[in-house]
Amino acid sequence: MTALPRTHRLADHMIRRACRRLPGEAGDERYREWAAELPAILTDPDIGPGVRRCARALGYAAGISRCARRLGRPGGRPRPHADIPAPSGFPVRRVVVGVLIDVAVVALFITLGTAFQPPRPWLLVSVLPAAAGFAVFCLTDLARADQVRYLPKWGWAIACLIQIPLGGIMYLAAGKVPAVRPEPPALP
Repeated sequence: MTALPRTHRLADHMIRRACRRLPGEAGDERYREWAAELPAILTDPDIGPGVRRCARALGYAAGISRCARRLGRPGGRPRPHADIPAPSGFPVRRVVVGVLIDVAVVALFITLGTAFQPPRPWLLVSVLPAAAGFAVFCLTDLARADQVRYLPKWGWAIACLIQIPLGGIMYLAAGKVPAVRPEPPALP
């Protein structure tokens, strides 16, 4: 059995469960409407290979689940912390860019370390303060932040301390909530 039928069944199950939260016949009507999109997503050749279509279908079903959860609440009210602005760009893409930056920095220091034989103590002396300064910067920013995404503040603090600089890069790329800028006043 290929992944497409299994993905279709799983996404259909997620949508069916989400629609149970909706009142009365609205759930049945929404289920028929939302489930009808799955075959179109899974067979669309413009999306790309099968793996990407499966990921898109599961992402669609997860979005339906979040939407139905919100609509199923009295008055359709969002969660109390829903005022956190959505991250710009796809979070996984931002984390991957952060990891690539980390790998580039490590590769640079390895190249510098092997370029000077025997190893020079000045290289270690220059790397440690830079790493400590970056960790202090990330922890200071974390302490001043009102809200963070994906982990609690203490989780991000541990990540920043355990894996320097990757933990800090991941916090800055995915966990930091950007400050909301006030809109400029309208001109008369």
